[in-house]
Amino acid sequence: MKLKIAGSGGMSPIPNPFCQCPICEEARIKRGRYERLGPSLYIEDIKMLIDTPEDIAVACDRQGISQIEYLSVSHKDPDHTRGIRIVEPLGYDCISDKGTPVPFIALPEVIDDINAWNGDGLHYYEDILHCISIRGTDYVKIGTIEIHLINNKTHRGNMTFYVISDGDKKVIYACCDVKPFVPNPLYFDADILIIGLVSDNSILKDGSNLADAPFKDDMFTLDEIMELKHTYRIKRIIVTHIDEYWGKSYAYYRELEKKLDNISFAYDGMEIIL
Repeated sequence: MKLKIAGSGGMSPIPNPFCQCPICEEARIKRGRYERLGPSLYIEDIKMLIDTPEDIAVACDRQGISQIEYLSVSHKDPDHTRGIRIVEPLGYDCISDKGTPVPFIALPEVIDDINAWNGDGLHYYEDILHCISIRGTDYVKIGTIEIHLINNKTHRGNMTFYVISDGDKKVIYACCDVKPFVPNPLYFDADILIIGLVSDNSILKDGSNLADAPFKDDMFTLDEIMELKHTYRIKRIIVTHIDEYWGKSYAYYRELEKKLDNISFAYDGMEIIL
């Protein structure tokens, strides 16, 4: 099984074009792994893309993702859905005015949320352009790859966690709205948990503390992540959805990894092979 982090950032890209903080300035100079685009994952075995942030077309081009045969979206938030227009060059020929539907696989609740949020946008692509075919489901098997779509429904609404398995190999993708982490037996004994919104030291880029932030209850600390790791007997954790407002660079996370037990931090283009 082979996966790729197409984008490892959060709500704003790094560099943020409107920010002159040291992290954004460093990213402008060094580029490469110091840059972060919106959060998304690509399953190479089945050519499935999960999530479409606004810059997903740029991410696919940078990461050499030239084929998408299946598409999924985890939840309705703009930083995961506003690049949904990627389905047009995938499945619609504007010259012939014909569509070749790409399967759009998502939880039924998430499909309803996206339609309500984006003005019935998915139906536009399915019924008018005919470039997607919507399938609301909590399970799909494509070749040897099995995917369970689990609703980690919290106070923030419907959020899909993906349990992706191939034989005895298992990866959990929990990219956003991860807390509380609603228990599920499918999470046990995973090889990798890819999880978003984790605070490394609770200090934000302006020097303020997470404890004083309005979103403090939505974030995991590293200690809490270690508890999840031990509780579910997970071998390795990869932190993604690394937001610009944390104010931490790629080099910072590389050094931090050396002090942690099988916890690493994602970067754009990161390959995961099991």
